[in-house]
Amino acid sequence: MSLKFRIFFLLTFAFFIASNAFAQNKFEGYNIMVDAPDNQKAQACAIRYVPPTTDITITDLDRSTPMKVSNCGGAGSSLTQAGATAMMHANPTTFKWCFQGEDKRYRISFKGDQYAGAVVYDWIATPDAKSLGNYNIRDFGAVGDGTTDDTIAIKSALAFAATHNGGIVQFPQGDYAVGNTPNYRPIALPSGITLQGISSLQSAASTNNVLQKSASRITLNGANRALFRIGECTERVTIRDIELFANSSENTSGIEAVGAFSGAQGFVFERVTFSKFHRGINAHGLEIPNVYWQFDYIKIEHCRFIYITDTAIYSDISNSDWKIEGSLFINPLRTPTQKADSMYFRRAGGILIENTFGGGYHGAFGGTFLNILDSGPTSLISSQTEQMTNSIVYNEIDSPYAGDYSYPITVVNSVFGAPIVFKARRTFVSTGNLYLADTFKADARLRIYSTGDRFCYDMGTLGCQGKTANYFDGATVVFMTGTPTEFGQKALPTIFGTDVQFNAPVQMPSVQQNALPTGKANGSMVYCANCRRNLTPCEAGGTGAPAMVVGNQWSCL
Repeated sequence: MSLKFRIFFLLTFAFFIASNAFAQNKFEGYNIMVDAPDNQKAQACAIRYVPPTTDITITDLDRSTPMKVSNCGGAGSSLTQAGATAMMHANPTTFKWCFQGEDKRYRISFKGDQYAGAVVYDWIATPDAKSLGNYNIRDFGAVGDGTTDDTIAIKSALAFAATHNGGIVQFPQGDYAVGNTPNYRPIALPSGITLQGISSLQSAASTNNVLQKSASRITLNGANRALFRIGECTERVTIRDIELFANSSENTSGIEAVGAFSGAQGFVFERVTFSKFHRGINAHGLEIPNVYWQFDYIKIEHCRFIYITDTAIYSDISNSDWKIEGSLFINPLRTPTQKADSMYFRRAGGILIENTFGGGYHGAFGGTFLNILDSGPTSLISSQTEQMTNSIVYNEIDSPYAGDYSYPITVVNSVFGAPIVFKARRTFVSTGNLYLADTFKADARLRIYSTGDRFCYDMGTLGCQGKTANYFDGATVVFMTGTPTEFGQKALPTIFGTDVQFNAPVQMPSVQQNALPTGKANGSMVYCANCRRNLTPCEAGGTGAPAMVVGNQWSCL
């Protein structure tokens, strides 16, 4: 290599090093607050903005190098620097601010509104176009060691995504601790966000793994708080493939949804594990007279709720629609201080529960699988619960306003052995289910339409030995298909329990007089093919007559 070429190479290399050492990264955002209060007296959306005149402080997170930040040209915002901090104001028209700096991350802080208080975010440089919308939580300073408080990092990532109207926030392998401080506020979820982990295998799962934590989990420390909060004006949020874990079950929630004035809708929880909270999902409105919050269109798919002490899914929302599919509830022991319920809906719109299972343990029964005060159309399909105090309870508190015959509760191809309790008016449609002998606890206000249901007819079924079926207890049976005599059980007839109108001829079975069946109940009818008419008891020798059991003998009409 010639001397001239070596000099050129060294100068080029030195210029490359120098230019990269002083490269300017671009930081831009808005005066945004992502915060969901629970004490508002007027609309308070989860995304709000402070005025552009608000002082925004920029703090250097890397004190090993001098802080060098400058205003972006033409951004319409202003910036002044003093030592390791700088002060800027957003553009008075767009609320947007922009600055340049050598580091990859700076702290942004400003005074929020009456609800948010002080706002602190760790802001990253704007990614290039090919990765914009996909964010790694560790780029915002998250450590994921299970000890370091990662609350600011998670809040920062969500605020950053919110400035771009949504995005995917990735949680790589790690245990992300939040709530380590007494002044902790729940992490608000903005619209259009997806939280994406890598595994929702629950901690201490029976896999025989040496490592007993989930590959990616978020751990809530402290009591009387929620991990995430959904507030007003929030739409299209998804959480998937991650475990939400609580170190305390004292009034804690994995997801709290709360508001009053502006609704929230469109939430998907997919392969999420909720572990050891007081409530897994806790949706409720603020107690403001004549104000009913709308929290709607919630899908819970392939999730697990592990040892939730009060209620795994709790909804105190009117006209809220839920779909729970392929999910599992592992309930703790019900005690006087913990309800250990799977699902509670105070006044729901529509509820669909499909291929979902739950229960406690032998000798350690959980609470109620499905507890409803009142609801619109409700369906349970291919679902089952066992080792529970109750399978279904409707109107547990005996409210005189609960109950409606217009909306059916429909159960299809499911198995329930623990009591099903109804204490109000309701239409119950049941098809192809297995109930134990004494499952139902209902009065005449419950109207039953039953086809193909089983009530311990096969006495070899576990839990059926030595029991006599009470079917639907005291409920009003409108229609119920019967079964033939088998396994030592008396045949169950098909029952029409109300006035019946036939719109075509009715064909009764035809028998000879000497074959009229014995032991039939009064009111039983057949057609006697060779009987004489108007005789009691029936006699042969005629051209045929309808026959009915009257006074315990066959009377030909």
